Amino acid sequence: MRIPINQEDLLKDNLSWLCIEPVLISVRGKTLTTKSEVYNQLNEGQRALYLFYAFHNHVQSNVELYWFAAYFMNELKAWKGLKDGIAFFKDNEMLMLMEQLETIIENKNKDVNGIWREAFPSDLEKDMNLSDSINQIYSEYQVSVLLTIQAMNSYIRNNKDDFIKL
Repeated sequence: MRIPINQEDLLKDNLSWLCIEPVLISVRGKTLTTKSEVYNQLNEGQRALYLFYAFHNHVQSNVELYWFAAYFMNELKAWKGLKDGIAFFKDNEMLMLMEQLETIIENKNKDVNGIWREAFPSDLEKDMNLSDSINQIYSEYQVSVLLTIQAMNSYIRNNKDDFIKL
């Protein structure tokens, strides 16, 4: 499934978003089954974009980073796919950041028997160590994510046939 874009879009800073936006919009408000069916029709690079932007577009604060990461881990079971997608674009710095975030969230929300407790945005208000850790990760994420998007854009420009039709 290649997305039609204009030649001038290849130079845009949001190229990677343009390559997955129509897909994500098409599944907005749909069931998880429908989202999975669409996801499974994508190639590996498109899947990486799909999960990255499904996550990134919801992370506009430290609280959202914490809650959406926990949601991707426990509820959606999409965390491994998100990390695999970041690895696909060879962004080791972001991958390490995601692994640090995973450790923090698992330590907070997963017991020794592997049972998850529900994460709440208010967890950050109640646990200052958690809040400090998430704040640090979020600060690093804000810087790193720009490099991640640049890496994705570069990959797409070098592998146009996998993502777009001009």
